[in-house]
Amino acid sequence: MMKRFCITGGIACGKSEVAQGLEKRGWKIIDTDRIAREVVEPGQPGYKKVVDAFGRKILNSSGLIDRNLLGQVVFASSEQRILLNSILHPLIRFQWKTRLSEHLSRTPGLPAVVVIPLLYETGGEVEFDSVACVASPAGQQLARLRSRGLDEEEAMRRVRSQQALEEKIRRSSVMIWNGGSLELLQAQTDGLARHWQDL
Repeated sequence: MMKRFCITGGIACGKSEVAQGLEKRGWKIIDTDRIAREVVEPGQPGYKKVVDAFGRKILNSSGLIDRNLLGQVVFASSEQRILLNSILHPLIRFQWKTRLSEHLSRTPGLPAVVVIPLLYETGGEVEFDSVACVASPAGQQLARLRSRGLDEEEAMRRVRSQQALEEKIRRSSVMIWNGGSLELLQAQTDGLARHWQDL
């Protein structure tokens, strides 16, 4: 029986780098951040729901949802963040579960991994046989967020909006510590691939 794997972790900890490393090894990657962008495109079910909830102030000049503007609204208020999550999480969950099931039925011999930043916050861990948590020092998280254009206060708000990294580590099957070089991260990704293949 094909195993179901998941990568989670803190914001700006290196989840995408680990996923890309597995993808280069031929693994199927289902990225819920990508799905989150897709479900709010015009014509998709999330678009109208989000605009109805937050108003046209979150749209850019082309009528698309501006993720930066939306982020400023929802990360400034826990109530607004809860509202957005209540709209998007069911849509995202439906998509990744559908894509994972389709993949496993079509190509059961090819390992598949779903990347879910808010795995424990949404109760999705019950769907997986093994979860890897990607973690890094708080200073590096903040530095990476600032490199994406966020100021110190905004970066801190985004880190605090998630479950504590220590709790994510505790609840996961495997931890990858992204506090060193890219080569060290790649070596840990190799080890993760071997571990999961042996399950």
